[in-house]
Amino acid sequence: MKKQYKFLQKHINEFIKTYKSLRGKIWSLNFPVFLFDRDWFRLKKVTLSELDKELKPDNSQEAPEIIQYQQLLKEGHDHLLAIQECWNEFGIEDFHRSLRNSSEWKSKGNNGWTFKKYAELLIGYRNIIENKEVCIPIIILGRNPNEDHQLEWISEEFISELTIEDQTQ
Repeated sequence: MKKQYKFLQKHINEFIKTYKSLRGKIWSLNFPVFLFDRDWFRLKKVTLSELDKELKPDNSQEAPEIIQYQQLLKEGHDHLLAIQECWNEFGIEDFHRSLRNSSEWKSKGNNGWTFKKYAELLIGYRNIIENKEVCIPIIILGRNPNEDHQLEWISEEFISELTIEDQTQ
């Protein structure tokens, strides 16, 4: 794990129990993901199938209307001409719905949790399990809307370090 986070003994026990239970299992969307709220020392275990409901990923930047609009701006088009071109291609209602959705996500904040990061978590987790390894994702929740959630992995080495630290204290 990149950063050193503090966990309660009950968290460490849950990591160990969950880690042991995954050995030799076949991949499924019922595999666990931990969500850790550092402010309240709250650890929550959800399944992959529940993760998108617990931490709704921001996919507003994946909309074709937004991608096209940003591409036109990058190419140096005036923003009004870019809007007009997107209206022609996607329709006024669809384009403005995408802009509104994007703006709403920006205003409420998503802690950097995008659909791309969600998909990378799923693919990475599946690859780990299919390679007969065991690592469990833990998402360290951002403390405020501007701090990104951090994805870390609980491995056997990580658990060993936690239990050694616990014994020395």
